[in-house]
Amino acid sequence: MTTEQPYPAAAARHSRTTARPGPLRPQQTPQDDLHRKPNWPGALATAFGLSAAAVAFVADWGFLGWPLAGIGLAAGITGIVLASKGSMRGLGIALTGTVLSALAALLCGAMALYPSMFGTARAGELHIPPQSGEKHTVDFVVSSAGGATVRYGTLNDQRTAESPPSTDDWHGHGSFNGGTPILSLTADTANAGVTNQITCQILVDGKKVAENSGTSIALCTANVG
Repeated sequence: MTTEQPYPAAAARHSRTTARPGPLRPQQTPQDDLHRKPNWPGALATAFGLSAAAVAFVADWGFLGWPLAGIGLAAGITGIVLASKGSMRGLGIALTGTVLSALAALLCGAMALYPSMFGTARAGELHIPPQSGEKHTVDFVVSSAGGATVRYGTLNDQRTAESPPSTDDWHGHGSFNGGTPILSLTADTANAGVTNQITCQILVDGKKVAENSGTSIALCTANVG
């Protein structure tokens, strides 16, 4: 009786899974980066941001810092978008210009709200009583023999005083360092039942810029600069 020897089991063949290749993306090389356009919006943003910060400290011209900072922000954001898409190189300069323009805008806002902190006077701000060292002086003059209630200053900031019955003129004094303040002076009779000739005048640096008169009220305004 012959016993058949079993054949050894065939080794299992391992199936090899072949991954399907995905779409090939071109690798960016230094040569490709050189062929991309320079990030001129980022450079523009940097220039406008620095200009806005510098102009903010210039008396009477600080208001120009706002549009300069706004243009810088717009240019910087444009540069960031174009650099992110690969259309331009120089993402760093675009980020720098955006940050500088944003800081310049914050600086302009802080100087407008708190000018004394930076040692600058707000353009067109009238000081009553006058401050020493400012460029222009203002003299508010009222003539009223029967007396009058006087309101003087600017359209947004006024003081109230009483001009007593007298043949002498009443004077109120102020000063400003620049800008174009709108000066205002109103005098009306203290007794509405009495006819009273009132005259008002505004003088800037000794030069008359407004004058008016009336029987019960006188109003003077002047836009100076």
